[in-house]
Amino acid sequence: MVAMEVTKPLTTCATYRFSKEKLEHLRNAADTRNISTNTLVNQILKAYLDWHSMAGHAKLYYLPKSFLVRLLNELTNDELNELARDVAKNELVDVCLFLRGGFNIASISQIAETWLRIAQMSHRIEVTGDIYKIIIEHDMGQKYSYLIREISRYLLEVAFEKKSSCDVTENAVIIKVEQ
Repeated sequence: MVAMEVTKPLTTCATYRFSKEKLEHLRNAADTRNISTNTLVNQILKAYLDWHSMAGHAKLYYLPKSFLVRLLNELTNDELNELARDVAKNELVDVCLFLRGGFNIASISQIAETWLRIAQMSHRIEVTGDIYKIIIEHDMGQKYSYLIREISRYLLEVAFEKKSSCDVTENAVIIKVEQ
């Protein structure tokens, strides 16, 4: 039997000052999630460094979910197709270049996973053999499912020439990609 060595990232200690109220808020939030305050602070820092610190520069903005759903529900399927194509061809390329320094399947996957985590959107990622599957439960309706399917299809099949399939329901999207 071969022993596998697991390496942990190097860490260091640092001391920060928080107001009593903010520290208590952090501790309560950590308790609610059943994690340590240290873990929560590391998650917050990761989210900031992976996303929030550059979001504005990458032209990413926060909108209420209900606002986005109402806008999408006003669009026809042809308009959604055009939007998906434009977003995949132009905006997502720029976002990848800005946030990850390159536009490739790895960078778009990292951005998608970070976005789902930051948006606190229920999702699961499964890798079985050479199939990568991501299941997203968004609770935003059929038009949102349609838009995500079309963006994914365009990125995977046209930009990256990957064989993929996508199943949608009113509130979920399942994307499968052959690696």
